[in-house]
Amino acid sequence: MGPRLDGTVMRNDGRYDVHFERRFDATVERLWAAVTEPALLEGWLGGPVDELELAEGGKVVIQIHPKGPATVYGKVIRVEPLEVLELTWDVPAWRKVPDFFGTIMRWEVRRDGDGSKLLLTHSLPEDTSWHVHAMLGAWHLHLDALPATLAGEPIPRFEEEDFFGMRDAYAKLVGPVESLH
Repeated sequence: MGPRLDGTVMRNDGRYDVHFERRFDATVERLWAAVTEPALLEGWLGGPVDELELAEGGKVVIQIHPKGPATVYGKVIRVEPLEVLELTWDVPAWRKVPDFFGTIMRWEVRRDGDGSKLLLTHSLPEDTSWHVHAMLGAWHLHLDALPATLAGEPIPRFEEEDFFGMRDAYAKLVGPVESLH
């Protein structure tokens, strides 16, 4: 049996919201650090964080794994310390992937008993429906690396074939996103 596919997608006001909710054995402070401190963010995203200004309008430049060929450019929309980081998430074309613009990333951190919970929502414009299964697969794998980051352990890296397998598993689970209501 494969991994539990916990990502979901909903159609919302002309957008596709890719969503994950994961619980971690870490304090809210530690989880918040993992989404806001470049050294920790690099751990679970797999590439260098060149810029992350934690203020409304702050610049964001993040290189994404696998092997860092894609770079995210964005601006911080909202930051509420220990609670919410929301930013624009634009990726210019790379390899055979066309421009991926107009997306919004939201990381929400919550207390959960003696641990914490991360609610990740990546909101994609309707004209990027071709990328929904890929985002489900990619975020699933990145979130799988987050416990090691939180524990200060070596980060398990995933390869492109891992990504393709996860993307395909979500495509089978979700089906054509255009049919979502």
